[in-house]
Amino acid sequence: FPHPYRCVILGQVGLGKSTIAKNIFLRSQAGDYPFQELIVIHGSDNTKEWDEMEPTMILSDIPDPADLTINNKKSCIIIDDFEFTKLPKQSLKNLSSLFRFISSHHNFSIILCYQSFFEIPSIIKKCANVFIIYKPNDLDELATIGRRVGLKKDAICELFNSVLTGKRDTLCVDLIENSPAKFRKNLFTPLEIRQSNG
Repeated sequence: FPHPYRCVILGQVGLGKSTIAKNIFLRSQAGDYPFQELIVIHGSDNTKEWDEMEPTMILSDIPDPADLTINNKKSCIIIDDFEFTKLPKQSLKNLSSLFRFISSHHNFSIILCYQSFFEIPSIIKKCANVFIIYKPNDLDELATIGRRVGLKKDAICELFNSVLTGKRDTLCVDLIENSPAKFRKNLFTPLEIRQSNG
């Protein structure tokens, strides 16, 4: 994905959201313009899950935007296993700045791994331009995600019923301008989706 992007990976526990985030990051590192910094925001700053990626820092809260505006390096922020439902007002304000302003104006791509679309703060849903979706148990959630990414309920449900049938299959929706493939299976296989006008 062209930098800077704002990617949301949605799926239940144990399906491999963190693994996808790591692979997206590592694929960038193998290219001509790798990230120079990796910041991981995790529910626990004692986690060892990200050690292999050699992050610049691991944080347990959303950083103050003022600490990020001096950045001039190509950087990636991965938010993983972080609880949004009880976030203090200041942290929500910081999160809003992160997705609205910091990403696009200060050289940060953001990858967020989370279980429920419904519990993600609305600013993230509005600003994200890449969605990677595992099939949720709740069809209402799937329909809501579909509306956000431009797919009708019937179309997105049919995709998961007939094309994305494996437990770990994902639908990637790339909303970045001039994307070579807006819809993809498991990140790399382009999908052509026809929707009825009715």
